Amino acid sequence: MDNSIEYNMIQSLKIRNFKNLSGLNIPKLSRINLISGKNNVGKSSLLEAIGVYVDDSELFYIIEERGELPKYSSKDTTEYLKPNIEAISSLFTNRNTNVTEDNIIEISDNDDVLSLRYVYYIEQETEEDGNIVRKAIVFDSRDDVATGDAHLALEIIRKGKNKAIVPLERRLDSIRLGRTKKTDIASVIRVNPETFGNLYIGRLWDNVTLTEKEEYVIDALRIIEPNIESLAFLEESPRIGRYPVVKVKGVSKRLPLRSMGDGINHILSIILALVNCENGCLLIDEIDNGLHYTVQKQLWSIIFKLAIKLNVQIFATTHSSDCISSFGYVLKEDTNIEEGRYIRLENKQSAITFTEYNLEELKIVAAQNIEIR
Repeated sequence: MDNSIEYNMIQSLKIRNFKNLSGLNIPKLSRINLISGKNNVGKSSLLEAIGVYVDDSELFYIIEERGELPKYSSKDTTEYLKPNIEAISSLFTNRNTNVTEDNIIEISDNDDVLSLRYVYYIEQETEEDGNIVRKAIVFDSRDDVATGDAHLALEIIRKGKNKAIVPLERRLDSIRLGRTKKTDIASVIRVNPETFGNLYIGRLWDNVTLTEKEEYVIDALRIIEPNIESLAFLEESPRIGRYPVVKVKGVSKRLPLRSMGDGINHILSIILALVNCENGCLLIDEIDNGLHYTVQKQLWSIIFKLAIKLNVQIFATTHSSDCISSFGYVLKEDTNIEEGRYIRLENKQSAITFTEYNLEELKIVAAQNIEIR
């Protein structure tokens, strides 16, 4: 990871035509942003949009996680087009597949705009500096193509400059993206309780072993088990990866962390991701998953301190009023109020909008459990 990059935080977000976020505009964001709302209101979609905005290579991970990545049964490339269109269309509002100027996904922070749209293209050979190179010539519609065989593609552009063309007659899982990555970010990591497996967690641990960040991780685990002295990863199998074990004071044998409950393992995922995300952007879906309300203030306190220390911007979702209340408490007592922001997404007349709460309003919402679930 290139930690020499100084990450400039996302200041605002405009999202157009991404899944159910057909026109969401959040004018101000902070270092740590907690997002709540009813089921199916777009909390996870918001995290996905941010991931794609920061790094277009997140695109196919999202499609795969949602079960939309095609299972190719043929080596015939002509058979790839239809399933690929169906997979990519899952990103567009109403699964629109039209090749038109209006059918475009835009995710932006002020003038830094990332756009995705369907285009037609033909490949032409041109000479540059004495070398023959193949270039994709893009057209807005099939009718604009005068000669040559036109192919359908997904075009990805950042700020009208950096461009990637994703041919839809190729296997999506063979395409490497990253050409339109946000340049002032070291990394983007997403924590999802359903997909954050041992193999990846083991790699994150290796990145911080024998550094001061190792102690940050162990301190976080002590929120639930104060007597933990050390953490290590043991080999389970090359395919599954390694699993975490801890040494607990007064216990002679090492204990598998998975035997100590979902909560402590979720904390491990969150803090390992955070300390690996220096100068980067961390996306946490269901941050309170498996965590009793009594430990959430301590966790938020650690998250705020590490995010400020390591220059990490965090976007996290929750359904829990306890999580929101703990967030507000730590925001008031432990840190600068400008470092955190609480946002609730709402569905109003089939359009996703947001409501932002100040600290006093946040307390009332959490205390009364107002439309959290």
